[in-house]
This record gives sequence, structure tokens and C-alpha cells, in this order.
Amino acid sequence: MRQLDDETVLAVGRLTLAATELEYLLAWVGADQAGGDPTAVFAKAGEPLRAARGSVQFAAADHRDEFVALVEAAGAYLLQGQAAVRAMWFDNGRVDAATFDEISGLLLRCRDRLQTLLSESQHAPTT
Repeated sequence: MRQLDDETVLAVGRLTLAATELEYLLAWVGADQAGGDPTAVFAKAGEPLRAARGSVQFAAADHRDEFVALVEAAGAYLLQGQAAVRAMWFDNGRVDAATFDEISGLLLRCRDRLQTLLSESQHAPTT
């Protein structure tokens, strides 16, 4: 593993927090897959994404496509973050703060849009 400068270490921390925040929100989306308990979903590695994928299939028709797209994007961004962190152990892996911050931005924008969509769908009038 390379010696990381402070800026890169901080960027990895930001990435870790952004990924965890997104997974926490995915746990809320997928909570109905665990009897309504998001903490049970969040407690198991990989479960937030799996549960959210199952739950969004039952979202209201007017939001379903965007929910599905956002959950799939979340999965891709989480994998991208994991790959970037794992690259630190490879000699040819690109490891710098900018890489981690770029992925953190993707994770946080996805989290924000998912949160907004979740709020909109919960407050939408039922017909």
C-alpha cells in the first residue's frame, strides 16, 4: 500500500461517510423488506442495496422508474467507491483525493435525489 498524504486520507473518510449515508437511506427505502425496521436492514453488509432493490419494485407507478434508476445508480456508485479504495493496494491503481471526492459527489447527489424523491412520494396525495 502506498503512503497516503493527509488530503487523500481525508478524502477517503469523506467517501466512507458518503457511502454510509447512502446505504442508510437505502435501508430506509428497503425497510419494508425487514418488517419496517431500517436498522435491521442497515446492520447487515450489502443488505440496504438488496432490500431497496426489492422495495422500489412496489413504488407508486409515477415514481417507480426513477426510484429503480436511483437505486441502481446507488449500487454502481457504491461499487465504484469500493473499487477506488481497493485500488490503494495495487501498484497501478489511481489513488488521489480528487478520485475519492469525485465518487463522494456522485454518492451524495444520488442520496440527495433519493431523499427528495422519497419525501415527495410519501407526501403525495393518494388517488
